[in-house]
Amino acid sequence: MKNHLIFGLIGVLLIGGTVLPAMSQTQSAESISEIILSLDKPSYDLNEPISISGQVTNFVPNTRDPTLNYVEIIFIDSSGDAISTSGFDDSGKQVYFPVKLKAYPDQLGNFRISTNLSSVLFSYDTYAIQASTYQDGKIATTYDLVITSPVEEELVVEGDPLTFETCSVVLGSISDELKSTECTSENDFVTGDLLVVKGNVILSDPTSDSKYSIEQQKLQPNQITPQFVKITIPYAKTMTLVVNNNNFVTTTGDAVFAEQTKRLKDVSASILPDEEGNFATYFDLPTTVFESGIYSVKATYMGYDAENTVRIIDGASLIDTDPEIIVTTDKTEFYPGETVQISGQIQNSLYSDVIDVFITTPDVSGYNCTVIDCTVGENELKIVPELGLTEHPFSFEYELSSHEASLGKYTVIAGSSIGVSAETTFFVTEESVIVETEPVELEEPIAPKKIIKKFNRISDSEILITLNDMDSDSELLPRVMQGSLFTTARGQEADINIQVSTSSGQCIIGQESSCLVTESTRKPGAIYETVSIDENNYKIRYSGTDVRLEKFSILPESTGTELDIKDWNIEIIKDDQPTRFYYKVSYVNLE
Repeated sequence: MKNHLIFGLIGVLLIGGTVLPAMSQTQSAESISEIILSLDKPSYDLNEPISISGQVTNFVPNTRDPTLNYVEIIFIDSSGDAISTSGFDDSGKQVYFPVKLKAYPDQLGNFRISTNLSSVLFSYDTYAIQASTYQDGKIATTYDLVITSPVEEELVVEGDPLTFETCSVVLGSISDELKSTECTSENDFVTGDLLVVKGNVILSDPTSDSKYSIEQQKLQPNQITPQFVKITIPYAKTMTLVVNNNNFVTTTGDAVFAEQTKRLKDVSASILPDEEGNFATYFDLPTTVFESGIYSVKATYMGYDAENTVRIIDGASLIDTDPEIIVTTDKTEFYPGETVQISGQIQNSLYSDVIDVFITTPDVSGYNCTVIDCTVGENELKIVPELGLTEHPFSFEYELSSHEASLGKYTVIAGSSIGVSAETTFFVTEESVIVETEPVELEEPIAPKKIIKKFNRISDSEILITLNDMDSDSELLPRVMQGSLFTTARGQEADINIQVSTSSGQCIIGQESSCLVTESTRKPGAIYETVSIDENNYKIRYSGTDVRLEKFSILPESTGTELDIKDWNIEIIKDDQPTRFYYKVSYVNLE
């Protein structure tokens, strides 16, 4: 050996130093740079591997000379001397060189280095690990290293030194969730969820003997800096097969164990606890990694292990049918002034969305609704369903007017952006009055005074409505025509509209300037607009554009007059958006 640089290299090789990849860790918010150190164990035996982890807070790399971007580590014995190795210079004189290790931090300042406590250089004693680097000047820190026999290093802990829970995200963001130590405990997750892990470690306290033994405190009187906690999801304990009705049957999962292990090898995180020993992190659960199964979540800290199990469900395996919406009422018949309980749910969907509800009411054209309350409950509203796995329930109340204007048929239409809708109907009737009379035989059946014909869920873009479809001997004549257009294409309401024209081609309702009615007819003190068609006046009611449920009604202005235009053309102005058109015609006896 002729070169002293070779001697220093031999010193490093004697203790077997190797640099490992840096760990990911959340940065401190402090503005002054410092070095934080931790070890993988509280104490060691001779010839045992040791892993030194650390972080240079607020690390700024040296761009002028990147070769200076390293942390230098040396070992100092109890007498204050640096651990050294020896060699010979060119003249044959024996010289000594300190044993130095170098670790290069990542962009966040995290670093880790491993070596071996060779009995050639170390003995049973307490050493100081000194780490230094340059950040606007030289900064350094020290950390105690205890080398003792296995018999002497037994650690006495009262209570669990490492505990953690798996939690769901309930706060406004994942960053807010990680700042909180409160945990909404959860063991069932669906792919696409965030799995949050929150826990606590017991830190050494030199003023108390409730956490570590007195002997251990004497060995490490200044050991209060926490070490890194490593969290992993290493494997599936069992795989879960989904059977009918969303029941779960477990199996050993041996057939896919190797594949799962390969996928999950990088699902891990390293966290530095705070000064109170609290830590938190989270994992994404992508469908490309996780299949349905029972998984082990493991935590490791200073040689201690903790484990919890969670069930992760691949959402795609839960749903084998198309999503749908169900909506129902608590009764099918109500009296004026009652409250209708409306409930439903989104089914076969992993996602919950706002429900848009529209309630069509009976024709109130014969009442002055500016004087009386024709309707009380909201006819258009948005409902936020409850969260569920594949079912998301919702409910609300609809209040009926106590006036006779509330009598008739109501239709509840519920839809959402998942592309489906549903409807149900109920009736408001007068309270029946029971009168005892003698039975009378009727020679002829009583002819109805009113018939309403309905046509539902028409998806065509062009619709022909013909009013001459009553029997020739019927005394009922068409009086009112009503229509409504429903679309689930959220955000495109303004691009999907109704255009109503007569058989002669005259546009009555539409968006073109030639149409008689182009905007909502609801104005202060009025809900109709009177227009002239073929020298006859008609009352037109129109909701206007840019609404999810576009509605209109047409009836003659004069009472006791039929709707004498018998053919109408309805055009749905749209591209390929999903729509459903509903219309009804009221036939009455005008005598």
